Amino acid sequence: MDDNFKFRASMRSDDELRERVDNREKYLPETVEASVEELKIRGFEFSEDEDRVIAEDMQARRDIAAANGNSGGFNRIDKGLYIEDPDAPEYYTKRIIVIFSMLFSVLFGSILMAINLSKTQNAAKAVLVVLYGFAFTAVVAIIAANYNINTGIAIISGYIGAYTMELLFWNRYIGATTLYRPKPFWIPLIIGLAFSAALIYLIIKYGKV
Repeated sequence: MDDNFKFRASMRSDDELRERVDNREKYLPETVEASVEELKIRGFEFSEDEDRVIAEDMQARRDIAAANGNSGGFNRIDKGLYIEDPDAPEYYTKRIIVIFSMLFSVLFGSILMAINLSKTQNAAKAVLVVLYGFAFTAVVAIIAANYNINTGIAIISGYIGAYTMELLFWNRYIGATTLYRPKPFWIPLIIGLAFSAALIYLIIKYGKV
């Protein structure tokens, strides 16, 4: 178990630790296990049945995360990875990154992915994911300019770019089965809509960007 979870547990009150054990479906398995361990250190006793049930619940939580995290393609159900635990990392969800990549470009989606990566031990990879997004978007723009690609094809290319980005970066550097808190997406949505509105204005006014 990560020492950070043990340290956080040691700083909490008995009631806080007990709450995490009693409402364990809301918390990371590591948070619950550290809470149980800390309570035992403080003299609280758990029966064999309690230990067994807690262990089974935590394994079930990990199994659900594994099942959802390893689903791919068009079966993108990642809600099984969402959790309320304040100790869990906060990321823009896979689904949001896909939607933003389809609506606003893979470059935009790659920036959201880079923000996620910046909160991990692989923060240095954030630059790579932005470079990937820039390159992918540039290639799509060049192809669109030369072959008059319609909006439908552009949306499909956004999905492909986001899915490839997930395989190359999320699964490798965040972890396909990592539990996390969904990060609010209102700020990037406002930025994306503002950028799109400005782009449409330029196209209407000048006939080109």
